[in-house]
Amino acid sequence: MKRKLGWFGLGFAGAELAAAILPSPVCVPAAAFLVCAAYMLRKRRSDTVIPLLGALCGLAWFWLFAFVWVQPAKTMAGQTVTCTAVIETDAEASYSESRLRGTLLLTEIDGKPARVRVQCASFPGETAGERFTAKFALETLPDNQYRLSRNSKGVYLQAEYLGSYHTLDASRAPRFALFRLRQRWSAVLRRNLPRKLDGMEAAMLLADKSRLDDSVVQAFRTAGVSHLLAVSGLHLALLCGLLGFGRRWKFYKPLIFLRAAGALFYVLLTGAPVSVLRAGLVLAVALAGDFFLLPVDLLTSTGFAAILLGLQNAYAPCDIGFQLSFCAVLGVQAAAALTEAEQRAAEEKPAAVRLLCRAAEPVQTAALASLATLPILAAHGMAASLVGIVCNVLVVWMLQPALQMGIALLILAAVPFLLPLANLVGLVLSLWLKAMLAIVTRCAALPFASVYLPQRYTLFVLAVLGALAMLYWHAKKLRLYLPAAALCAAVAVGMGVWMQRDVVQINLVGSSNNPCVVCVQNGQAVVFFRGGESNLTAVNNYLAGRSREVPTLVVDLRAKPTQMDFTAAEVVTMKNEHDFTSRTVLDGLVLDLYHNKSASLAVLGVGDCHIAVGAGSIEMAEPVQVDVLCAPGTLSDFVRADTVLTMTETPKWKNDLQDCTLRYGEDTPGLTLRPNRSILWEEAQPIALQ
Repeated sequence: MKRKLGWFGLGFAGAELAAAILPSPVCVPAAAFLVCAAYMLRKRRSDTVIPLLGALCGLAWFWLFAFVWVQPAKTMAGQTVTCTAVIETDAEASYSESRLRGTLLLTEIDGKPARVRVQCASFPGETAGERFTAKFALETLPDNQYRLSRNSKGVYLQAEYLGSYHTLDASRAPRFALFRLRQRWSAVLRRNLPRKLDGMEAAMLLADKSRLDDSVVQAFRTAGVSHLLAVSGLHLALLCGLLGFGRRWKFYKPLIFLRAAGALFYVLLTGAPVSVLRAGLVLAVALAGDFFLLPVDLLTSTGFAAILLGLQNAYAPCDIGFQLSFCAVLGVQAAAALTEAEQRAAEEKPAAVRLLCRAAEPVQTAALASLATLPILAAHGMAASLVGIVCNVLVVWMLQPALQMGIALLILAAVPFLLPLANLVGLVLSLWLKAMLAIVTRCAALPFASVYLPQRYTLFVLAVLGALAMLYWHAKKLRLYLPAAALCAAVAVGMGVWMQRDVVQINLVGSSNNPCVVCVQNGQAVVFFRGGESNLTAVNNYLAGRSREVPTLVVDLRAKPTQMDFTAAEVVTMKNEHDFTSRTVLDGLVLDLYHNKSASLAVLGVGDCHIAVGAGSIEMAEPVQVDVLCAPGTLSDFVRADTVLTMTETPKWKNDLQDCTLRYGEDTPGLTLRPNRSILWEEAQPIALQ
């Protein structure tokens, strides 16, 4: 087997990811199976033993890591402690004034030295690097979709701020000095670039997303090029490539050290996210090979980086940046192998064929990288873009000039007498970014640019296609795989469309204390609106890919509605409605609207199931019986529900519930209904009532 270290590293990281996701009782027989498989295949198929050994080592290290580092931290759950805390660089504004939320590093717990990272939803503070003492209640992280992502950053507990706040001197750690430098450079870009474009450049160059406009983020996500806004290996390679002059240059070896120093500085400046750290390790291996005049293999370097990242934190493979980065590398590696085979086959062909092979290279790279990351997008419930390949080919080449001009702008702006040149560079960069944004926006506006993929069904189809590929490869008939895979994919799409017909998805979207409710059926949406601008942004982001058009109906439930830019075919303001109205929405669903004084209630009938959404405590002549009540701000005696769905784990009316079930989900909980058939809860766990 070639690239043994690469396959060992991928097996190592895959085993760590599986051990983090699967329950422990499943991992033990899985480890025993790997041992038996490795023993049986040691002579017959020695190549297969390498990834199996990597998987065994990954499982062993995961259990050791959990026992030595994770379990001691989790034993502090349930305690109330006085801590010295440092605000980490991921902190952002919370819902309350002068409050932040994010990660805290506890350096002292009850007078004893410590180094424990915790997630806190609200604490006093202004910026990263501040130190303070306070009292916290420590608990284990809730078992939701964010838990593994937080584990990958070394966070195993959550903390609730209880008071006794006392400020201390700010931390002098180098990472906070670099964070402040990044903020200053981001301010320079904002002064020299127009609104929207300044946030784009700061995100692409400095990994500062605090100024990114929501419309820009949505356009890049819909067009399938959101990876350009997140600093990754692509950005690092483009920047470090500025100092690469080849081995023929006289001083190329000193330049290797300069490139290594620049890469290290850039990794630390951007906060060392997993995708950039992976690229930094791969680049370090490449530079070492360049120094010693040795060939470097991308897959081997990637496997080596996976091992190092997995050793420093066994939960590192749970980070979505890690998964997307490594899968994209596999796609790029496959594209490189395909291009090499095409070029060999075209050596004796006419010039037009060779030119066609060269022109197909970027398209193949974008296509295979997109296909390689598709399982990750589906597993995390994200939308896929059908125009991503085209948009990548059109705009990826524009990234390097944007980064180069951004660096030039920062350098020129630092020298007072060069400000005219800085203004000129800023103007050119603005035009360049404007053209880039225009291309992305046009691609995002194309039909079916963003497609929502049902999570479980998509993963099942991809698993079938993967198993089919293994069978054809084993039979040495891989050329027949493409038509077979195309046929299976077409059948799967047809079956998926048929099975999803008339299915109704209902989700809570927006702020946890007062979310909106979004109902989607057959690509059409109805929105029951509560809250403010942040909820409207959350709804628009949620609907991207799930709805083919703007919502057919927005029901504004607010008692005091303010002017908002609803992009909907029809808007119903409950404040102006009669006491009771009934209408048909979507494909045959019945919507009953109740209004009384300043309170409103909407009841959606899906077959024999009734879903209620309200604002205020409504009073009616007779109580209304519903199956599900969605995140009420207050309970009404006139609305009786079998189940209450909320985004707050401890709502203020929790103790008032009687004879019903309470379900909680932190992020877009909801339910999927097949009219008159079944109900499936999504990201909503039952909570015990006292």
